[in-house]
Amino acid sequence: MGYIEFYKAKDSRIWDEFRAGNSNAFEIIYERHISILANYGRRISSDDDMVKDAIHDLFIDLWSKKSNLGPTDSIKYYLLKAYRRNLVKKIIDSKKLDSNHETSINYEGTFELSHEFKIIDQEIEEENLSKLKKSLEELPPRLKEALFLKFYSGLNYTEISVILEVNQQSSYNMIFKGLQILKEKMSINSTIICLLMINKIVW
Repeated sequence: MGYIEFYKAKDSRIWDEFRAGNSNAFEIIYERHISILANYGRRISSDDDMVKDAIHDLFIDLWSKKSNLGPTDSIKYYLLKAYRRNLVKKIIDSKKLDSNHETSINYEGTFELSHEFKIIDQEIEEENLSKLKKSLEELPPRLKEALFLKFYSGLNYTEISVILEVNQQSSYNMIFKGLQILKEKMSINSTIICLLMINKIVW
């Protein structure tokens, strides 16, 4: 299967080709997911070298163990889960985090408003847009991470619960609580909240 053909292929087909040793499939997987992994990593750790090293190690491990990997219908979900585990281990190993307090990892990313919000800027006061950005940045670390996985990565609640190592109800509660906090802090038109809920945020 050639490199160009992979652009139209489903995740399961690309992953199976990769597991069979197809380097073109591996390259596609890397190119499609490097940005989201880097963005996610920078929201867990402010150490950019560690973020990059964890990505590098992840793909080395994937290639070296490809024949032993199981199938997947969502490469993004698989990579995010594996990457978080890899990065957290590096943080623990570097003694920046006690292994018994993983949930205290800081989700340090800042937020930028998407094109849709910039259009809305023409219709509402800039003060409200600033309030939205500030409210996002002030959310507790775990809520920020959960919202990132939901609205930026597009994962479902089951996938989020596995990555964050909580039950599905807890993942739902975190998303709901995060959105409720944003709504209370902003006190603005519900249209803005709806845009957030349907994935209109650039993290």
